[in-house]
Amino acid sequence: MITDLEEELLDESLASAGEAGPGKRATFIDVLRKANFRNLWLGQVVSQVGDYFTFLALTVIVSGFSNTTEGTALAVSVVMISFSLPRLLFGLLAGVFVDRWDRRKTMLVSDLARVVLILFMIPAFMAASLPAIFVLGFLMSTVGTLFNPAKSALIPRLVPPEQLLSANALSQTSQIVATVLGPGLAGATLAVAGTGREWVALVFDSATFLVSAFTIWLIRVPAGEKANVVTPDGEPQKGTARSAIGKVWQELVVGFKALVLNRVIGLIALIMAITMLGVGAINVLWVVFLKDQFGYEGPELAWRFSLLDIAFALGMVVSSLLVGNVLSGLAPKWFIAMSLFGAGMPIAIFGYLGDYWWLFGASVVMGAFIAPIETGISTLVQIVTPNRMLGRVGGGIGTVTETSTILSMSLAGVAGVALSIPVVFAIAGGLCMAMGLASALLLPALGLKDMVADE
Repeated sequence: MITDLEEELLDESLASAGEAGPGKRATFIDVLRKANFRNLWLGQVVSQVGDYFTFLALTVIVSGFSNTTEGTALAVSVVMISFSLPRLLFGLLAGVFVDRWDRRKTMLVSDLARVVLILFMIPAFMAASLPAIFVLGFLMSTVGTLFNPAKSALIPRLVPPEQLLSANALSQTSQIVATVLGPGLAGATLAVAGTGREWVALVFDSATFLVSAFTIWLIRVPAGEKANVVTPDGEPQKGTARSAIGKVWQELVVGFKALVLNRVIGLIALIMAITMLGVGAINVLWVVFLKDQFGYEGPELAWRFSLLDIAFALGMVVSSLLVGNVLSGLAPKWFIAMSLFGAGMPIAIFGYLGDYWWLFGASVVMGAFIAPIETGISTLVQIVTPNRMLGRVGGGIGTVTETSTILSMSLAGVAGVALSIPVVFAIAGGLCMAMGLASALLLPALGLKDMVADE
């Protein structure tokens, strides 16, 4: 038995809703005037800079553990899987607890825990221990599974509904700024520090989590944000331990049911899962391609890799500014559809570009199309989901997507050798374009006026 709100979530009638009216177009300036949202966004800019800084350092370091394509791909895959596996195993369960706990406090504890874990990774680097890196990466990601669902569920509480799409676009921009600054700083730092001093990246990352925790501590959430979890009989929970496991299980089932019974949520999960079957492999083979195709090693590989990330981020910045300030009245469906199709074209030809600076240009185009995807998905999910259930629904989508991503990353090395890296890129681009067309044909053109009430 589920509550009326849960039945409303599972009702497929949402799929037949019409286009949103033009309304008043919100901008980044509007949402930045909200002090609480501004604190959340600034904290994430700093924290994600550290994430990308360390991620590049990890990728470059483990790529040096082997001189073969298969060995390099395996080492990079191990690192990526260590960060992705917890989202698969615990993503939906994390969503349950995000809906039960104070979201601001959840984010704060998540940041502080990662400060400690990232510092423990320093001796793992010094010993060049791939197993230790895997374990610590796994633990960091496990703690982090609570952060993003809490953030996504908190955003609608910090801005009015008419500013939601712009807020999501600006939130996405925090990641974009990180992809510009993080790899750039990492490439420069690794080049200056030289081999054996990569631990500097970890110290930097721990400091960014502290800054993020401080800005989140400054947030003052409006009354009513804390999830009001309801038991099957419709009464608020009293906190008794006797049936706690049963209640958690029941809430977990709601997240699964949303994926199966709600057309919009199910389609989003399916489209992203198919997309990540290709993109997951690219995440692994990107650095392998640069190493094998052009012979880059060590510090040169680091700055060449970071330069492509910067090009990618530049494209994302331009498109995010356009989405958040000019196109904020457009139905989220179109951001997903057009972006997936547009991103697929440069991805498909990437592996066949023999000149590094052509890769740079293709990276700019890819970034411009990829940036609006997350904005469109986040907004559409927030439209069709009551706020108190966003953690579970987001966790469910994340679980499906991560399953596909890990499968793709696990097979990347084998696929790269059996089919060649350019062919794998071409297949990934084809999947992106196909899912763009599917999004245009199947997803409903819901707007902010169609948002499901929380009560």
